[in-house]
Amino acid sequence: MRPTQYQQFDAAQSASSRNRLLPVMHLETGEAVLLFAETEKRFEERAVFGPAALTAECSEVATPAQWMAEHVEAVANDAHNRTTERPVIVELPLVALMHPDTAVACDAAIARTRLCPQEICLEVQDAALALPAARNAKDGIEALRRCGFRVSINATRSWQAPMDHCLRLLLDSLRVDARKIEENVDLQDRIDAAANAGMLVIAENANWRDSYYLNELGVEYGFRMRADA
Repeated sequence: MRPTQYQQFDAAQSASSRNRLLPVMHLETGEAVLLFAETEKRFEERAVFGPAALTAECSEVATPAQWMAEHVEAVANDAHNRTTERPVIVELPLVALMHPDTAVACDAAIARTRLCPQEICLEVQDAALALPAARNAKDGIEALRRCGFRVSINATRSWQAPMDHCLRLLLDSLRVDARKIEENVDLQDRIDAAANAGMLVIAENANWRDSYYLNELGVEYGFRMRADA
């Protein structure tokens, strides 16, 4: 268990990069085995009015698919230049997941880098698969998988997506909030189903001292780990 490794890894990030590549740690060894790409730049899904509109960053990106493709390309280039851990988890906004051109655009973008699609894991929100338009969201995931990308689900805020057999086959990993696991039996059941299906389960905000307990539930990895008090 090496919380200091996390701090050193984070401090080594390039100040000039838009992306921070944060380590996902193995709970038993304490080693960084995956990466999570965190960026301050997000796709703006809301209109901006007033003075904020004057200072908002101008963007020539025409569609959510194009924005996501550029983001994937930037993260892939950063990962190639600075790290060896793979895959790199990249958040995928709902509006990009639902766009019909996202998978093809991301595939073309990754081809311009030194990485392959399997080295990028696109993470969708759990709520996207519990919405009335969940069928379209699932179609988007299937399109990404056909292009070779890994896909994960972020269940740190909600865990209402129907984790049926077909969906579990499409997903590579599941991210949950460790602070909500002990008190929620339904979340524990979802973790168990994901782990038994071969998905990687990542606990965010987990304490190192809880590693054994989390392993027993099927959680093998931790993100933003907390050192023991």
